[in-house]
Amino acid sequence: MKIPHTFGSLCLLLSLACGGEPERVALDTDLHGAARVPPPSSVLRFAAAGGAARLYRVPSLEPSSWKAEDKMPAVERIIGADPEQGLVFALDSKRNLVTLDLETRRVRTYLEQVRAATIGPDGALYAVDTGSTVTQMVRRAPVRFRAKLQGSPRELHATMTGALLARIGDKAPVLEVLGSDQAPTTTTLPSDDIAPSFYGDLVAVATDTAVVLYDTQGKRQTRSIRVSGHPRAVLFSPSGHRLYVAQQDDALLVLDRFSGDELQRIDLPGAAKGLRGGRAGEWLLVQPAVGDSAWVIDVGRARLSGTVAARWTGDLPVVTSPNALLVRRGDDVVALDLAADGFPERGRVEGGAADEWLPIPWRPSDETEGEAAADSAALANADSVQAGPGVYLQVSSSQNPTWASELAEKLRGAGLPASVLPPARSDEAHRVVLGPYATREQAEETGRRIGMPSFIVSTQNAPDR
Repeated sequence: MKIPHTFGSLCLLLSLACGGEPERVALDTDLHGAARVPPPSSVLRFAAAGGAARLYRVPSLEPSSWKAEDKMPAVERIIGADPEQGLVFALDSKRNLVTLDLETRRVRTYLEQVRAATIGPDGALYAVDTGSTVTQMVRRAPVRFRAKLQGSPRELHATMTGALLARIGDKAPVLEVLGSDQAPTTTTLPSDDIAPSFYGDLVAVATDTAVVLYDTQGKRQTRSIRVSGHPRAVLFSPSGHRLYVAQQDDALLVLDRFSGDELQRIDLPGAAKGLRGGRAGEWLLVQPAVGDSAWVIDVGRARLSGTVAARWTGDLPVVTSPNALLVRRGDDVVALDLAADGFPERGRVEGGAADEWLPIPWRPSDETEGEAAADSAALANADSVQAGPGVYLQVSSSQNPTWASELAEKLRGAGLPASVLPPARSDEAHRVVLGPYATREQAEETGRRIGMPSFIVSTQNAPDR
């Protein structure tokens, strides 16, 4: 998802300023960046041996009518997607960077002799070729960095400011920061267990006794947060203001990124070695140190919800919307419902385990038109029933009322008409909204203006302020 640069800093400041993290974030913009009712997620399937990519609906995993016109080559790794541009990037077995255009359904080669590549938080692509030259794709036009990468990248990440982060080396891991017009800077790291924030402004490193925070822009000093329990992996929350620390001593710690205070401690069934989160931040997956399984953490309730059998690979297991977990089961890929007791199966693709999978917040236009019409009709009916203004712009939701209230307060402090819609039932979330607005058009205009992911809701309940 790409946030307009005019309001990106506002969104970041608001998310960082809030003392608690809403576990559900309003999704998404469409391919052209317009605020809309979020579509259900889709998932792309890429055949390991090559062939036409296929699209499936989530969570049912029913095949979509969409199918690529061109065949993909044998894929070594899926790099990621830029939903605004409607492009999916992959690295094939011959080290060619290929793209799949979701709208035209065509495949073409972008770059050759690519060693590694990554997608930035704004959807920009960064590729390192076999000669260590870095190329950034800006609106489908290549821009070469002046300086070359100094080492062979083991990991690549990108920042919101257009810099590339690379972890190089094995025995002595090094963080290299390189910009399009700046010389590379290098920092020796105490461990190779690293995690960048979503915007790439910080890199967290887990050591045996602490979590060390490195500022990638060089504006702040390196900071160390002392942690007991032998940290083995670290992960930022989507907003970047919380740190999750998986420990060898059977616990998951939740730390405040600014103060370093321990906010929560969640007991685990055993030692952990890895973490993986969804973009919305509602669920967190913990990889056990032993065995093929995943511990599912309900972030809003700060508890372990259950254990799922899962083989950890580069693409799966993965959490996608709405509340779906995709895992491999034998030769198949299945979708589990995390919001229901026991995580029941909601969909299955037989024979899909050998292929690569990529969730994307996108549906083809011929499938979303009917959904959009139904949504518009429902909203129009709700508006006609209500007396007076009743149209709101939802920007977040949370099971934790304190988090929701704190976020609404921060938004009001930024001059926005924020409030909290209380849940109608005990199992529903507290929704953070802007409004009310007299018309749907006014709400949509606000959604475009603020640059935050949002969608329109109508309600007869008065919000808590």
